[in-house]
Amino acid sequence: MRLEDLAARLVAVEAKLANLTGTTVNTDNATSIEELDARLMLVEIQIEQLIAVKTQQHVDAIVAAAAQAVESIQDAVAEVVALSPSAEVPAAADIVADVVQTQAEAPAVEHSEVADIVSAAVQAVVAAEPEVVIDTVAITEAIIAAVTDAPLPTKAGNSIANQNICAPGNERVWLYQGNMSSTQWEDTLLIKSGYTWFAPEADVTSGVVIDGDSHDGIYHITVADAGGNVVIPTSGKVYTFVPPASATEPAPEVVQQVVDAVVEIIAAATGVDTVAPEIVQQVADAIATPADPALDAIEARLNVAEAKVDTLLGK
Repeated sequence: MRLEDLAARLVAVEAKLANLTGTTVNTDNATSIEELDARLMLVEIQIEQLIAVKTQQHVDAIVAAAAQAVESIQDAVAEVVALSPSAEVPAAADIVADVVQTQAEAPAVEHSEVADIVSAAVQAVVAAEPEVVIDTVAITEAIIAAVTDAPLPTKAGNSIANQNICAPGNERVWLYQGNMSSTQWEDTLLIKSGYTWFAPEADVTSGVVIDGDSHDGIYHITVADAGGNVVIPTSGKVYTFVPPASATEPAPEVVQQVVDAVVEIIAAATGVDTVAPEIVQQVADAIATPADPALDAIEARLNVAEAKVDTLLGK
């Protein structure tokens, strides 16, 4: 009887999650403890993911907003603390509240790239386990690690140069001018050695561009795999070409703004008025960590995938 009761309760929770996420749900009750355990584990993971998203949304809003009225600040702090693992541990909850309140009282962050890093630093405190939050060394390390994972980005142009269907060719990708807008064709004419490419449905799915040249409205592109071995493209598949990084370093004052903001978060999290110079230097070094080109390429592909999924979902 107890198994059936728990199984029914689980289905009710699964239905609520399905409603939140827009997914389907298994309406059949679990018939064994093992199935109950496995399905509950999936529910727990989904809940943690949803809480993380909601918490990040609150933190992002606080970072982006100008200093608020006292009542608004208290409400914002309470909402975030309630979502934190530290909510039920008073000492840790107080620290989380101090960090969130400090950010809520700060001026709005103007630069989006700065806001992303400040949000990551605040989120590191909010999402940390209470034993980490109350350990000044551990929480400092967590904040710096979060900043290292989200270094201040350099600025570049379009991440995707062209997306088009490979026409029948010999050993090269053929892109027809007649199938493109004028902007796409202009982008196509730039594709050459140094570019990378990906085509998820092709026989070989990614690699580098060897060269490219135009022939009477058809652009021919020689592609290779990641090891530089020339490959024969798959006709009829979508090939996306990504330009090499041609980035400029952010302005020094922007870098300093990030360092100052993160150091202020560390000060609030550790309860000090002045953060030690060596910690400040660690923050500066973390922010200056070069971006990972491989992850940049994956992020560019993920941006495209997210956009396509949102389009399919009608967003």
